[in-house]
Amino acid sequence: MVTLSSAENVLKDVYLGVVADQINTKTNPLFSRIKRSSRNIVGKEVRVVAPIGINGGIMAGSETSDLPAGVDTPYLSFVAPLKNLYGRFEISDKAIKCSSSDVNSFVNLLQDGMDSLVKASAFNLSRMIYGDGSGCLATVTVSENTISADNVGAVAPGMYVDVYSASDVAVATNILVVDVNKAAKTITLAKDANQLGITTGAKLYLHNSKGGDIIGLKGIVENKTLYGVDKDAYPIINARTYTASQTDAFDEDFVQKIIDDLEMGGTEVNFINTSYELKRVYQRYMTLYKKNIEYTTLEDGMKVLTHFGTPIVPTAQLAQDECYFLNTNDFAFYELGDWKWLEDEAGRVLKQHPSKPAFAATLVKYTELLCHKPNGVGFCKGISTTIAE
Repeated sequence: MVTLSSAENVLKDVYLGVVADQINTKTNPLFSRIKRSSRNIVGKEVRVVAPIGINGGIMAGSETSDLPAGVDTPYLSFVAPLKNLYGRFEISDKAIKCSSSDVNSFVNLLQDGMDSLVKASAFNLSRMIYGDGSGCLATVTVSENTISADNVGAVAPGMYVDVYSASDVAVATNILVVDVNKAAKTITLAKDANQLGITTGAKLYLHNSKGGDIIGLKGIVENKTLYGVDKDAYPIINARTYTASQTDAFDEDFVQKIIDDLEMGGTEVNFINTSYELKRVYQRYMTLYKKNIEYTTLEDGMKVLTHFGTPIVPTAQLAQDECYFLNTNDFAFYELGDWKWLEDEAGRVLKQHPSKPAFAATLVKYTELLCHKPNGVGFCKGISTTIAE
């Protein structure tokens, strides 16, 4: 006989470890590469000391000159609040009762719910890694009631979004995304644009998530203030941005020039993150030049091509003309433990919905992504996806 108590035990003892492991290892290749740590957490914040130069106590003097002053390596204090990440699983009272006498049916019911939760959580984390921390999914253009988006890779059917105008005024909340056409870069909402009052320049946010995302690669590159530090006051923490010229081609020489520049700045690139379009361009140039294409298998099992051993990993979260050059060892997820079920004072994880006959369990994690060396991040844009034959 399946009861709420036995269902809770299954969620705690069986599914929690499996779900946490799947999210941590299957979100995307970049997420899998970044280490996790519970250190440097003070209260609700992450506090990390990052070196921004070398020790100044060096010199080449005469045998009678004064010795160099004992100057410590200059440091900056990075401070960032832990972000609250949630994933909700819901099961109706009717479904529980219908499967209460059939353990296999109940297990299948839970498995379907867990699979859906893992998929949604992984998608959400994946898009956050490439965001700026604002929670903005996309900026839209409206023409004859058709909503086009600049970033359809961060939006998926089934999501609920809030809409803010170009002047950051709330326009609509909790609107279901019905469809996403990636080829046409259009989004269909449960209500049309004119009905909701959505106009060009409006921004979409995951419901109740505005300003709550972790700080991803876009934030490291574009945000004026990073981890509480003003970039204008400390330009040394600016990421390196490269804008391709019209004559640049995404081939071996172009990629190596950026790697060389970063290496001269002290960064050992071990991960090249591109759009799928640029991955195909690089592969096509290798074929045109009759060069041997080398592949490697990543930690999550994904097989990718390499540039002299450095993996070139595609993602749907980047615009077609963008790519990142990274040393993943410069990043860390700081967290208050791994994923856990949100429990009440009695230790229960399955709680009845206050307004409908259903029970829900909420997965929670408190974390933030920090880059200890922001100026070691290389971002390239404006690369042609047209191949010169």
